[in-house]
Amino acid sequence: MQPISAEVVEQTWQRVAALTRREGERLAQKFAAEQPAVTAYLMAVDRDLFSDEERELLFYLGTVVWQMMAQGDAPLPQVTEQMLEEAEDANLAMLESQVDASDDDARAAMANLLQDYAQPEVFKYVVEVLMESAQEEDVCQDNLGVMMVDLKTVIDCLNRD
Repeated sequence: MQPISAEVVEQTWQRVAALTRREGERLAQKFAAEQPAVTAYLMAVDRDLFSDEERELLFYLGTVVWQMMAQGDAPLPQVTEQMLEEAEDANLAMLESQVDASDDDARAAMANLLQDYAQPEVFKYVVEVLMESAQEEDVCQDNLGVMMVDLKTVIDCLNRD
């Protein structure tokens, strides 16, 4: 799949943000019907770690990511539990490789990730929303990295051809 443009990311985010509560519920139902494994993953992953508000944000961002990715040039794959497990394992291995890195090395790794990533604008959106949510204290600082990995896992799976 070709990278989703910044314009599509912005338009999709604005469209989803403007939905009424009822329209949002219908979109969530459509998401669950079309991507049941992703929906289950977002509802269950790190269950003991996240607050209710963080879980809601994770699911909301997952839904927005799904909508962004659906605007791409290829149909979205039917994501399976196995695909999610493989992507999560790869992302956790990447994260573990940075555990002992200095702050400068970690920043460089994040910059490289954004530069080389298949869907940089979608991931950039996720990072920006999570960082803003942390500043507003809607997300615990300690949970930022975990939420980023969880959402990157979803992006990785939806990006498969």
